[in-house]
Amino acid sequence: MRNYRLEFCAGFAAAVLMGGVAIAMIGVPPTQAFDKPEDERAVLKACEKRFCEMIVKKEASGDDLVCALSKTWAKSSIKGGIEKKSLSWGFGDARCSVNLTAKRDDIIGAVTRPEHALEFTPHTVKCEVERENEVTPINITLAPKVTFKAGKADQAWLNVTEIEAPTAVKGAIWTAAQLEDTFGLFQSDMISEINEFIGERCPKALAGA
Repeated sequence: MRNYRLEFCAGFAAAVLMGGVAIAMIGVPPTQAFDKPEDERAVLKACEKRFCEMIVKKEASGDDLVCALSKTWAKSSIKGGIEKKSLSWGFGDARCSVNLTAKRDDIIGAVTRPEHALEFTPHTVKCEVERENEVTPINITLAPKVTFKAGKADQAWLNVTEIEAPTAVKGAIWTAAQLEDTFGLFQSDMISEINEFIGERCPKALAGA
């Protein structure tokens, strides 16, 4: 599941957003592979570091989290994750981008307060997906929510509110998004990865590991 869900390397905030879109697109309809931009990983890692500094240092003063992110997934990477849930991926490669914003106080509250709900404002994730012999643009607006207890993620919802896509694709996305929010198909994986990110990866990222 790691390759599909939270290996998006932008901190769990971006992962919830962009990972949520990938989950929502399950079941929708491959061609040439997308080239991965040379600076994609560096940009994601820089955002991850800024996020981890907030989590680990817990400093109340400072800027909010703002990152312009892009992530490219190979078809094989997506299929490897979702087929573990007995689902199928009918697309080829995919690339999504989002202008991520999150309040510093909200992020720190997630790991310092006894109970806290980290609620993102609506974000529109813009994707390009290989479909048959063309690249199809798909825009998904979602406002994820993650609840925390004692500094650990407890529950999560994608909260997809709007989809811009061809009719057949749009219907499949809505179905998958509702399935996730109602039955939590990927919830245990997401919660586990968020907590691993906060508890293990963030301290290592700041230590240069």
